Amino acid sequence: MLLRRRLAAALVLLCLGLVDAAAAEVPARRFDVYAVSPVPVDVTAANAAAARDQAIVEGENRAFDLLMQRMTLAADRRRLPPVDAALLNDLVQGFEVAHERRSDVRYLADFTVHFRPEAVRQMLRQAGIAFAETPSKPVVVLPVLHNGDQLTLWDDPSPWRDAWANARPVPGLVPLMRPLGELEDVQAIDAEAAVRGDDERLKAISQRYGDADVLVTQARLQTGGEQHAIDVTSTRYPPGVTGAEQSWVGSAAANPGESDADLMGRAVADVIAQVEEAWKAANMLDTRESGTLTARVPTGTLRDWLAVRDRLSGIPAVRSSRLVTLDREEARVEIRYVGDPDQLRLALAQRDLELSGADPDWVLQRRAASTSPR
Repeated sequence: MLLRRRLAAALVLLCLGLVDAAAAEVPARRFDVYAVSPVPVDVTAANAAAARDQAIVEGENRAFDLLMQRMTLAADRRRLPPVDAALLNDLVQGFEVAHERRSDVRYLADFTVHFRPEAVRQMLRQAGIAFAETPSKPVVVLPVLHNGDQLTLWDDPSPWRDAWANARPVPGLVPLMRPLGELEDVQAIDAEAAVRGDDERLKAISQRYGDADVLVTQARLQTGGEQHAIDVTSTRYPPGVTGAEQSWVGSAAANPGESDADLMGRAVADVIAQVEEAWKAANMLDTRESGTLTARVPTGTLRDWLAVRDRLSGIPAVRSSRLVTLDREEARVEIRYVGDPDQLRLALAQRDLELSGADPDWVLQRRAASTSPR
């Protein structure tokens, strides 16, 4: 098994934590649900070869655990089958390595582990575990700190914003972006507008970052007694869509000797988990349900159709798409999908594709790009 999946020589780019929105101006690589990174390993053994072999085993086990955290609900993971070498041999397609270091007895590296999608799906189906594999569109995070009657978003100091900046979650299905805090951001939205969910201001900051959804997360640190605590209220807004927001609340008390910074770090992790769990719950694919539809795609040029086709190819719920006809005004495309039409519509929306209508007259088109505020 180890010989079949030897270490790749090429280094890979590993993304840690929240995406810095400075990268928003650079076209993002398509997110691969079935590739898990970074997976750090640090193993000491009798010799370098033994340390590397043990690191591969530990890395694959850790990657499998992270993949299941990404795709399944926490309550379902206790029903996963036991992880052994035979199972991993079936599921793991290969891996890449970065930041490799070794000595006579120690091996350190960061792995990117690639899993076989259909093998993972089959394993989960056999275990009777529902799963999600539709990535969300990006979400820009606005951390608002309550300090008495004062609200802090862009001003310093802001320990709540710092806690989000220091977060290093393993990438899940909901990519989170940290705003740059530039003058244009400050002009787009302030703390008061964020807290009251002002749709125009939310649209302004959303347009700054590629029409992302917006997560307004409010924290209030309780420091009156011997034990500090934090209360958090978070709301995810799809700007311009009335009544579609989702909200979560949470609180945590400091552990003995725990700093306020560490307490806030735990609170950030709880918010991320809430957002991820809610997304997975809404996007569980019932692979026993599937369908086929034919949609009209209004097009002005061949390039318009190719742009839609490329977006379709990156959607896990879309099992295949086939061009039926193409003329100067429109294309007709046949789409085979898993789940129900509402799930398909939501999955398409994450790639800025809008599916409207109903059988037999479906219409699929790209959403118009928003104009960034000046």
